Amino acid sequence: MSETEQAPTRKYRGNCHCGAFVFEVEAPEIKSVEDCECSICSKKGYLFLVPQKPLTIIKDEGKLVHYTFASKKFDHQFCGNCGTSVMATGDMFPAGVGINVRAIQDLDVWDLEVTTFDGKKFDPQYEPPAYSGPEPNPPGFEDGKTYYGSCHCGAVTAAVRVNGSLEDGTYKDLVLECNCSICQRGGYVWIYPSQNQVAIQGQENLSYYAFGNRVWRKSFCKTCGVHIGADLNPDLTAEEVAALPEAVRNFRTVRADKHGFNLRALNGFDVKCVKPFRNDGRNRLQPAYVNP
Repeated sequence: MSETEQAPTRKYRGNCHCGAFVFEVEAPEIKSVEDCECSICSKKGYLFLVPQKPLTIIKDEGKLVHYTFASKKFDHQFCGNCGTSVMATGDMFPAGVGINVRAIQDLDVWDLEVTTFDGKKFDPQYEPPAYSGPEPNPPGFEDGKTYYGSCHCGAVTAAVRVNGSLEDGTYKDLVLECNCSICQRGGYVWIYPSQNQVAIQGQENLSYYAFGNRVWRKSFCKTCGVHIGADLNPDLTAEEVAALPEAVRNFRTVRADKHGFNLRALNGFDVKCVKPFRNDGRNRLQPAYVNP
């Protein structure tokens, strides 16, 4: 292809999970994306598409939350209802915007080539917020390891006690990555400790999102949008629980003591050091998600 020729483009449509924000963007076929390792992008699991043309907003219910920090060169925008990180805007991008491809419809990020951008090198260096709450000290974990994490802005901090080490492969419990409609958008890398293995400080600064059968709810920081975890939804009534399909009720009972934790929220932890089991929730989970 000559320098004057341009790759053919197509129109992509994307949205936050709850559908409050819907957009379209024109770009060549998406085959590769950029994984930025800076403090905010790594916590959110951004995979960037940098289009040459601005996006077109199809629907905007005013739910996007804006988050800036340090030099304030970038405005990170996420849905305040469902927590989906949609984009970052700033002068560094040719069209003023970088799109998180996790929000693009019918695009399986596992099929994409991923290149790494070393965003950690830029000053000022990020100082992760310190956890100062009570330590989780469950019985049977005397030889375990405690990991500390937080959202980006520091409104929420956490400690997680596990058996073994996530870095050296001695952690033997499930590490999971799912490509379902919500997990792909959140970029989660899950572990499933029991409730007494997790301590969260600043829970009043969390927003919660439940959908579908509403058995589980995802938690994320109201200010910066970093996803922390998932637990049983306490808002379901006894009548709603009784109306659930039997298999869902049984699963709910079995997992009632678990608190899903997003490894991306850990401070100083490289999620690339773990090899998660990949669950094809995109095709397995029913009813299928309907794109707005």
